[in-house]
Amino acid sequence: MWNIFDFLFYAQILASLTYSLGALFYALPIPIYGVKKWGPRMITDSIYIIVWITIYTVVLSLMQQLLSLLGASWSSYFQWLYAVENYDIIQYEIIEAIVNATQYVSGTFAPFMLFTFLLSMATSFIEFLTIISQMIYQYSGLFIAMGILLMAIPFRIGRAIGASFIASSIIFYIGLPYLPIFLTQLDLNILNIHLSSSPNISIVLQYEIPEIFIANLLAPTSYIILLSGLSIGLGNTIGGYGSRVPFLIDIV
Repeated sequence: MWNIFDFLFYAQILASLTYSLGALFYALPIPIYGVKKWGPRMITDSIYIIVWITIYTVVLSLMQQLLSLLGASWSSYFQWLYAVENYDIIQYEIIEAIVNATQYVSGTFAPFMLFTFLLSMATSFIEFLTIISQMIYQYSGLFIAMGILLMAIPFRIGRAIGASFIASSIIFYIGLPYLPIFLTQLDLNILNIHLSSSPNISIVLQYEIPEIFIANLLAPTSYIILLSGLSIGLGNTIGGYGSRVPFLIDIV
């Protein structure tokens, strides 16, 4: 089983190696800027990694505190996911029963078939989201430690992907449990939308299919895309501008 502190230990070793290589490059008696520039850069990078190793537990604590400030929790979020999945399955069975019980000509079945198709897609999406959420909930700390280890690789080889690991873990750990609250504030929580079991085609076309599509697919997908965008931005900050320590290092 993976041990988080093993990752941090190896990251510290790589940071020490990076620092030593940086000092070596800086001391080389070779007047070539392309080589000499790596000296202070690698020294700065090694210090930056040590800072991340030091604040690792602080970052995890801040993630928990931000989640509490938002009024969200992972237990409530998982309950919501299971409730939505059950809701979609029940609605799917209701619509199938209506289709089987009514004697329409084949052309009028299309709205109901679209309805069941959307519900099926929504169920698959919720199942996929549940799997991703369980991974984030159980392994976010491990992903952050892996990100620090990747960023610690000398010459910034793994800096971009390491920063992405860290940023995605932070953003999705805080953002995913907030999804039900976000949808409720927009009146798009599918559990608060009551669909009729009437076989009236105009009602299905004008109200229920759009509601199912927006509340069950469009709104949650847009929220996940928003979290992905925030992750990219935070990843660029951590791996790019964030790789500069917030104080001047004067290397004599």
